[in-house]
Amino acid sequence: MHYAFKLKNGAMALFDPDTALLSITTPYGDVQNSTIGRAESRLLDLLLKEPGQTKSREEIIDYTWNDRVVASGSLNQAVFSLRNILNDSRDHEILMTVPRRGYCFNRHYVVDAQADLPTPAEEAGQPVAPAIEEPAPTKTDEILVRPAETKKSTYITKIQSVGYVLTLGVCAFTGFHSGFDTPKIEISSVKQNELVIHAVGHSVAEAETLRDLSAKQVQQFSPDLKGQVWLNLFKSNYSVSCVRPDLSTANLQLNSNQKDLALIIQQCLEATL
Repeated sequence: MHYAFKLKNGAMALFDPDTALLSITTPYGDVQNSTIGRAESRLLDLLLKEPGQTKSREEIIDYTWNDRVVASGSLNQAVFSLRNILNDSRDHEILMTVPRRGYCFNRHYVVDAQADLPTPAEEAGQPVAPAIEEPAPTKTDEILVRPAETKKSTYITKIQSVGYVLTLGVCAFTGFHSGFDTPKIEISSVKQNELVIHAVGHSVAEAETLRDLSAKQVQQFSPDLKGQVWLNLFKSNYSVSCVRPDLSTANLQLNSNQKDLALIIQQCLEATL
């Protein structure tokens, strides 16, 4: 079964829960296929089964993680990632929060799945992003009783998974606003003490320039920051997504007239969600 729905920029999306394949057709007729992570795919599948119906946090966790014991922030992280992918991170108009109850998919964005949308088979020539492998299940994500090196490995795997989704969200943000005229994405990374900066650009030179500028300013003004940051400059705005040491996440959209990148990064890493 396929689900079809609109995005706020006029693009049309076709989602196959069996393969986790999300196919987005822009108003210009361009099509981009991507395989989303397991948690995001299960979450989207559940909400699209009954659009407009509120699903409780307990119901979502039970369906998404199949009775695995997960940390309380895992659902927040999955919702955050999915909203980035659907370009819904600002006003939450598509994936709606129902205070003290749970989440629901806005039924006004759902369209007939039989509409004239390209299916994944018809777009076999399009590149497909690799699937995100879920970290191996543990007895609990909140109280780990593993050796120290296993804890570190699990932590790194989570960071990499979150990082992939955030990068996809940044790329989607850029693509949706440019009509996918420049689909090539380059990422240049640098580590400074306990902070890792990933600069996103449409060329290696663009990514490296943003990387060096942000790294220099952070070193001068905020050398003690910790976490991982994905930074993208699109036209007159900086798009910043970050993963804090406790694995909580945040994203910001700021005007590029604010030249102090160190301050922007600090706000992202220290802001209260």
